[in-house]
Amino acid sequence: MLGVERGLVKLEPYSDKWSKLFDKERELLSSQLKDLIVEIEHVGSTSIEGLFAKPIIDIAIGVSSLDVIIQLKEKVKELGYVEIPVSLDGKHVFAKYKEKKITHFLHVMIYNQNLWVNQISFRDYLRSAPDAKVEYTKLKEELANKYPKDVISYTNKKRSLLMTY
Repeated sequence: MLGVERGLVKLEPYSDKWSKLFDKERELLSSQLKDLIVEIEHVGSTSIEGLFAKPIIDIAIGVSSLDVIIQLKEKVKELGYVEIPVSLDGKHVFAKYKEKKITHFLHVMIYNQNLWVNQISFRDYLRSAPDAKVEYTKLKEELANKYPKDVISYTNKKRSLLMTY
């Protein structure tokens, strides 16, 4: 089942349905935003076969400039997304909900700049390094058990530990 209530951490085993759900959402986004975007990528743990993940589809959207993000905001809101305040410079995050559960996150950023490159590189690294995938799964499970009702602490601890990769 897709979705997690806001603020909670719930990991599920990998599902091949996640890539199909990404493909469906990519088609919708591409058809509505084609003039504004450079690239759309499936990122996050649901994009990595065999990895436990919160059942939320993470989508990275690369754009050419910050000006484009302003135009894109209204269009993604029309598609059912809500903007989420984040503290990363240059990255805008939007969530899509179904029955009070977050089902999708859009991570909108400048294409091929640091945030974009880091997100894609980390995904590709985990896809190609089985030992790292196992270690990352252990880390996620440990943090999910420690912070089941505190997604902010879960994410911050995971992010700080990722700096060691």
